[in-house]
Amino acid sequence: MKQIRKHITFANVMSSIAVFLVLGGGAAYAAKKIGSNEIKGNSITTGKLKKNAVTASKIKSNSITTAKIKNGAVTGPKINLTTIGTVPNATHATTADTATNFSRYFTSGLKKASVGSNVVLGSIGPFTFTGKCIDNGGGTFEAAVYATTSAAGSFVYTAEQGGYSDGEFNPGVEQQIDYGVDTTGKEWAAYSSRYNSFSAASPNGSVLLDGVANSGVHVFGADCAFEVSATNGA
Repeated sequence: MKQIRKHITFANVMSSIAVFLVLGGGAAYAAKKIGSNEIKGNSITTGKLKKNAVTASKIKSNSITTAKIKNGAVTGPKINLTTIGTVPNATHATTADTATNFSRYFTSGLKKASVGSNVVLGSIGPFTFTGKCIDNGGGTFEAAVYATTSAAGSFVYTAEQGGYSDGEFNPGVEQQIDYGVDTTGKEWAAYSSRYNSFSAASPNGSVLLDGVANSGVHVFGADCAFEVSATNGA
C-alpha cells in the first residue's frame, strides 16, 4: 500500500477525473444528439410510451385511416350528425311514397261520441272532417259528418240529399257530406255511395278526394258513431 501511495500524484488524480468527465459528458452529449434516424424501426413499444404522452396535436392530419379504427370503436355520441348526409334508402322514406300528397288513402277508423258533442274524425290537406251527435228531443238522436276547409276557393261535392256542389267552398263553411241518421232507433247508415259519397278538391289541385262518410246512432255502445274514408287522386 505504501508503494502504491508513493506513485499516486496530483497529476494522476487530475488525469483520472478528467477521463471520467470526458466519458460522462460524452454520453450526455450523445444522448442529446439521438434522432429518429438513430432509433431502430419497431423498437419503441406501447409499454415504453408515457401515459397520455400522445396528444391530438402530435397526430398528423388525415393520418389515421379507416383500417386503423377498431370495429365498433366509433359510437353514436362520437358522431357529428350534422356532417352525415341523407342515407340512400332514407330518400325513399322521406317521401314515404305519398307524403307529398298527404296520403293516397285516408280512413278515420270508427269514432264514437256522446249526444250533444262533436268529434274530429281527421284531416287531409286543407279539409277537416267532424262528426256531430245532436239531441233533437223526444229520444231522437241525429248523427252526421261535416267537412270544413282552411283554403279559400276549395271545391266540394256530396251525394247527400240528391247532390250538392259548391265551387266556392271557403273557410267558415260547414258542409254535411253524408246522408246522416235522425231516429229514435238503432241505425248504422253505411249506405251505398249513392247517398254517402263525397268529393273535395283544394284550390291548387294538390288534394283531390273521393270518399265515403258513414254515421249511426245507438250503435257500438255509443250514442253516435262515425267513419270517413277517402282516396287522394292527386
